[in-house]
Amino acid sequence: MGFPISVADEVLVRCGRHCCLCGKYVGQKIELHHIKQAADGGEDTADNCIPLCFDGHAEIKAYNPHHPKGRKITEKELRGHRDKCYEKYSLKNKVSDEPILKAEKTKGIFSHRDITQQICWGYPEQEKVCPIFPGNIVLVAGYTGAKKSAYLHHIVNQNIRSGNRVVYCCIKDKPFDVSAEIIGEGANVNAECIKRGIATDEDWEKLASSPIYANLKNLALIPYDELSNSNKILNIIENSGAEIVVIDDFNGVLLDDGDSVEHFFYKLRNVAAKNKTTVFVVYTLNMPKQRVDMRPMLRDFPSDSYYRLFDIVQLLYKPSFFVSGEVNEERLEIIIVKGTLKVPYVIELSAPDGTIGVYAKKDEN
Repeated sequence: MGFPISVADEVLVRCGRHCCLCGKYVGQKIELHHIKQAADGGEDTADNCIPLCFDGHAEIKAYNPHHPKGRKITEKELRGHRDKCYEKYSLKNKVSDEPILKAEKTKGIFSHRDITQQICWGYPEQEKVCPIFPGNIVLVAGYTGAKKSAYLHHIVNQNIRSGNRVVYCCIKDKPFDVSAEIIGEGANVNAECIKRGIATDEDWEKLASSPIYANLKNLALIPYDELSNSNKILNIIENSGAEIVVIDDFNGVLLDDGDSVEHFFYKLRNVAAKNKTTVFVVYTLNMPKQRVDMRPMLRDFPSDSYYRLFDIVQLLYKPSFFVSGEVNEERLEIIIVKGTLKVPYVIELSAPDGTIGVYAKKDEN
């Protein structure tokens, strides 16, 4: 007896038509092998099935126990190869599809909420000088190229790993790209390799074994076409049950008729405080005319309506974007102009050796 069509469909989807021994994509040149043979009591079930290429299948069947040569692949080893293959291609599906939701389905997506859960930056120095509390609204602003989204991806990564649930409103970037950035950052895998489909087996193994993989259930992504107006964002904050909502970025938010920027932020502040939801808002500043110090300033906003209602305001500045000969191209300055006892307070994030170091310095201006 062969495997039923339902079993064949299930295992072929789970392995992505890859051989579970050699790992190659083989398309139609694939066979389903009984791990425990029918003659020995093996059943025609998915648990007793392993997809193999022609060569792999032939090698397993060619072993002669009466004239042993080499080392037989045992049932336990076959199951191990199969489960490893399934896990890898299951992760690929999770990166691309699973967290994406429609806005109208966000009601109650997260339950059993613990409002005492601490929100973290993921950078020790920031935890000391600029703590975040449930219900705070946080503005992260800067010029194009200041790594605002990458900065938020790290914060999201750290929070979903610690148990906080996050709804990410993907207004600027596609949900798949956002998930690749967040997951890649958590496993130290180049996100571009994930997005372009050129991640290696080693990359997928790192992703599958990283803490972020086990916590993907804490991340939900809302695509831009589900966020047609600002009221939908407010509904997500009120109904999703998430500890954190990210709006990336506010430049693409379409305000409802009759709403001003200031009026929207009044409503945002109220609904965030009411639901104890921390909201991060990303905003891209227009590049000013050339000046001696190109660090972003509050006067770069169109008006004070864009920042005065926020609990925390951070301006991001990437020196290498403006300063020729900058030694560390990864250096990023976080200028905290609201939300700490002493403002402005500057924190520099530096990654010369691939790790992120954080230290504080007094503002010299």
